[in-house]
Amino acid sequence: MRILTRFILLRFLGNFALLFAFLFLFGISIDVIIGWGHFTAAADRIATAKAGMAQEGGFFGALRLILEFHGPRIFQFYQFMMPLIALGAMGFTASAMMRSRELVALLAIGVSMRRAVMPVLLGMAILCVLQLVNQEFLVPHLRERLLLAHNDIGRTVVKTMSLPLTTDSQGRLIHAARFDPSTETLTGLYALERSPEGAVVRRIEAPSATWSQQQHAWILHGGKSGVPRESAETPSGERRAMFVEQPIALLVTDLDPKTIALRQRFLMRQMLSSSEVAELSRSSAFDPSSLARLTVGKFASLLIGFLVMAISIPFFALREPVPLLPQAVRCAAVGVPLILTGMIVVALPLSPLTPTVGVFLPVALLIPVAVWRFAFIKT
Repeated sequence: MRILTRFILLRFLGNFALLFAFLFLFGISIDVIIGWGHFTAAADRIATAKAGMAQEGGFFGALRLILEFHGPRIFQFYQFMMPLIALGAMGFTASAMMRSRELVALLAIGVSMRRAVMPVLLGMAILCVLQLVNQEFLVPHLRERLLLAHNDIGRTVVKTMSLPLTTDSQGRLIHAARFDPSTETLTGLYALERSPEGAVVRRIEAPSATWSQQQHAWILHGGKSGVPRESAETPSGERRAMFVEQPIALLVTDLDPKTIALRQRFLMRQMLSSSEVAELSRSSAFDPSSLARLTVGKFASLLIGFLVMAISIPFFALREPVPLLPQAVRCAAVGVPLILTGMIVVALPLSPLTPTVGVFLPVALLIPVAVWRFAFIKT
């Protein structure tokens, strides 16, 4: 039985690897064809910066930048596509065994159909463990490189970005002309403190500010604060508030660099480890329930993929030879919508339910279906 388990398991994992590699290379090939100019321009720019080193530019320089740019994205691709690719690998594995009558041979020697498909579930469990390692360690470590756009080719961290008016947990409105994640610096900082009614009670300005993790505040360079005291009439007849200014050195807020980056790039939320999300929920202005949904949703997504695999296997676990195309269509028509629907329910908040209950609702609904489908395999 160990030989049987190893044979089917390696075939399933091999099909997964081949299908994964094909889809990933197909995707980046389209991106490279469309954005080839970005890679060649970046290679020439780097060659010029290195005193005209020919080996840094041209075709080989562009090829090196393609590997640097798209290489880390293999882990992001695995994070999002693993359940769907695993479903396809299961279909290819079972179809090959049905076509060669291997399942019939297994039944003939007394091996039950459930025992024959168990290695596929074991392979799915292995892929889920790899997914857990990937989303908890690898993707967070490569986060900065995964956030790079085509205009950032050749860099190792994301370039500066603007910070639009953003609210922290104390109700301040904070704006900056430029935010540099690599140095955790704000340029052109402008903040407004407001009363519960929304009136401005203090204005804070600084040419630049640097984040201090020890003080959990922005250190203002040349900062000044202004308190409205009186109003004056402008030449156009309007009345504007006048501010009495004084120096200010610190801006204590929970709008730290990580929170700013999260608000700027929503995709980054999927690139945080559970420990980072837990730390963020204690110190940021984010809704704790949404962060709890994000943490629990990672584990719920793994269970959804595993349960959908168990639901889909019986389409191919048949005692007698049947046409493969109708079975493949039925499997795709059931498995793919279940995976996508489950992921959507995990990501979206369900207001009447707590985050944990709402996230695990698809899991609770799929468990009895998976047990029923697996228990009634004809063997």
